Amino acid sequence: MLEAVQIKGPVAGTLVGRVMATIRQRIAGRTLAPGAKLPSIRGLAESMGVSKSTVVEAYERLAAEGAVQARRGSGFYVRRLPPLSLADVAPRLDRAVDPLWISRQSLDAGVDDLRPGCGWLPPDWMPEASLRRGLRKLGTAEAATLAEYGTPLGLPALRQLLAHRLAERGVEAAPEQIVLAESGTQAIDLVCRFLIEPGDTVLVDDPCYFNFQALLRAHRARIVSVPYTPAGPDLALFAQALAEHRPRL
Repeated sequence: MLEAVQIKGPVAGTLVGRVMATIRQRIAGRTLAPGAKLPSIRGLAESMGVSKSTVVEAYERLAAEGAVQARRGSGFYVRRLPPLSLADVAPRLDRAVDPLWISRQSLDAGVDDLRPGCGWLPPDWMPEASLRRGLRKLGTAEAATLAEYGTPLGLPALRQLLAHRLAERGVEAAPEQIVLAESGTQAIDLVCRFLIEPGDTVLVDDPCYFNFQALLRAHRARIVSVPYTPAGPDLALFAQALAEHRPRL
């Protein structure tokens, strides 16, 4: 026997309320899925020992509330809910331009389309020959190397090489202290997760890489821009921002 959910309002405790509670319980328990047809008026009236007019009124009240919908000549059906939109659950942040929209537009753009502000290097700046050699070598690796998960810190040999390069520049860092990321964006996201709490102030260049702004807003950071001139950051305004806002980063 299904337990009736509590009904409030003028129908509470009435026969109409009992019918409404029964249908609500079946919808909540997925016995009646979205789009499913409700029991016939005659059948439900007989099974619950109420009049057909009671069932009709209950169904009409449920339809008025949006729980079900009536189809002329067909009956009543559980209303289908619209798909959940991420915009409904995401933080509602005021912004003149949506950086995530910019990112999607940039990734969907054609090869010959201009993508100002992305900061991506031209293909002819990349070490194409070295990349091709690396891919060919990877193609001959053992199956375990290709199929198994690696260490979360990244390839040990590459971390060892980076530690050596950093030491040449006066930075002492053991391979165990180095974490490799899939991209600069992922690396920035890891830093944000580790160092930033909602409401923390972060200084950024103006103009700034749009993906960085998107990440900071996703972490609910307070963004303060410092102008970046052809000669570098405006040091006077940078010092002023440090004193005034005391940023986390």
